[in-house]
Amino acid sequence: MVRWFDRTPREVTRSLLRARTVVAEGDRVLLQDLEPRLDQYLGQLLALQLVVLQQAGQAVKDAPTLAAKANLVEALRIVSTRYRDLVRLLPRDTDPLRAMEPFYASSERFAKEVAGVDWYEQVLSLHVTTGLLTDFFVAYGGGLPDDDRDAVVRVLTRETGQPLLVEELQRAIVANPRLAARMALWGRRLVGDTLLQMYLAVHGPADAAPGATRRLEPAFNDIVAAHTRRMDALGLTA
Repeated sequence: MVRWFDRTPREVTRSLLRARTVVAEGDRVLLQDLEPRLDQYLGQLLALQLVVLQQAGQAVKDAPTLAAKANLVEALRIVSTRYRDLVRLLPRDTDPLRAMEPFYASSERFAKEVAGVDWYEQVLSLHVTTGLLTDFFVAYGGGLPDDDRDAVVRVLTRETGQPLLVEELQRAIVANPRLAARMALWGRRLVGDTLLQMYLAVHGPADAAPGATRRLEPAFNDIVAAHTRRMDALGLTA
């Protein structure tokens, strides 16, 4: 079982979804106050984009209808374009493979943890994890130099496959309303695993301390709130 230090993903999710207002103070940090190195920031982001491409390709393959395959191919195109454009933002003479290599193994483990047992869970996983991670990297990129930050945010927000994924999920739930309860449960599991990936993107595995977790929790509140709104729009309980 994946644990966020001394807590399971479900426990992490429950603590963050609890209704509350948190003000960052003392040693609590905001993501945009951090200053990531551009090559490391993009290396992590590109490694995750690469595994999302793999997940999207599997979802296309497993799609139950021709219409679903066509929709997901378009979502795959969007992720592929995003990957290409992010590569172009790497510092000059930085090899993309070398930038991704330190982060690819953990990204692949994450992809396996959120793969799902069938096509419906695959598509919800794409929707939930890409939504959370995009919001995270936009916020975390706030600490980059202005020109780099603006370029990254443009790539991350210019085009998204979320509406295409929502269309497929809504169609599936309408066709089989009993699917909603399972999907809501799976969505909650996905949040915990994705929060762990976000934490490791900031600190890496070496700083695995509960105190560090508490410092970052306020920074994740807005990200989780946006996720809750996306789940509400699907009629699923976050």
